Amino acid sequence: MIYFEKNDKIRENKKTGVQLMELFYLILIVLLVIVDSFLIQNYASEKKSKIVTNSMGVETIVPSFDVQTGKAVSIIGVSVLIFAIAVIIATGVIVINPGERGVVFNIFTGISSNVLGEGIHVVVPVINRVFLYDIRRLEYTISGAKHGDVRETDDGSMWSPTREGLQVGLDVTCWFKVDPAKLHILHQTLGIRYADTTVKPSIRSVLRSVIAGYSIVDVYSEKRTLIQKDIFEKLRTAMAKDNIIVEELLLRDVRFPSEFTKSIEEKQVAQQTAERMKFVLEKEQREAERKVIEAEGQSKSIKIINEALAQNSSYLEYLKVNKLVENIKVMVVPSGTNTLIDLKSLDNNPVK
Repeated sequence: MIYFEKNDKIRENKKTGVQLMELFYLILIVLLVIVDSFLIQNYASEKKSKIVTNSMGVETIVPSFDVQTGKAVSIIGVSVLIFAIAVIIATGVIVINPGERGVVFNIFTGISSNVLGEGIHVVVPVINRVFLYDIRRLEYTISGAKHGDVRETDDGSMWSPTREGLQVGLDVTCWFKVDPAKLHILHQTLGIRYADTTVKPSIRSVLRSVIAGYSIVDVYSEKRTLIQKDIFEKLRTAMAKDNIIVEELLLRDVRFPSEFTKSIEEKQVAQQTAERMKFVLEKEQREAERKVIEAEGQSKSIKIINEALAQNSSYLEYLKVNKLVENIKVMVVPSGTNTLIDLKSLDNNPVK
């Protein structure tokens, strides 16, 4: 059993008091059955026989027919009482299934803070009434699509205005459960239909409030995760005041107006085109830079050669010999130490 009071001694006293009250009711019922049976038997014994006087004045004790009637009344009465008691006890036995808790309402004392846990419990019929609550995690979904594996699916997406006033459709799933320690308070303030009267309206209200603080571009972009977290935190705070625990919230999908979707598609196409043109321009720029660098290199090379020629004319003769060597495959040179090569004639008649 779960109790709201924090003091363990108070909780134990309340538990003992409830158990003694249940035992007192059972003893009272048994005593009533015994007294009633005794009265019926006493009535039957008083009607056992009667005295009859004949014509001669002789008195004769004759068994009365009421003896059989008394026995019948006794048997029937006891049987009816036993049956009635059995029915009363049966209606007073409450079975709390796993994942459930029971809130007890007494017509004299009101809601009891002694919440019934799992198992078998005996309460006084008519005087006590038990309301069962599911304390496991429950699910509520707002979605325009059909989901066969969810416990509850609303009629469609919830459309809410953004900061610019544009409508966006939201598909949301929320997981929640009641606070078992404060179940009796929840029953007093909200009742067994708390999901319809509190959870659903709260989810819708928080969704509208949060979405109104963001632009439609924020909802479309990667800020969606931040929006989901914002919705969860505000919803958890709001529901905690009603003794309801919000465990998780998932922003499943966001639907946008067709005009916005079309503009986004056009923007994406334009961005792709711009990216492609940017790539082409960068490629051309890199090619132009390469040519400039190549031209600068050639210019520097020519400048170096000219400076070398101006300082040393023999460098030109070296270049001619170098060019000749590139084209000559076989050269026959006369023997002797005074062999000279006429470079000017080679220049006028190059070897092919």
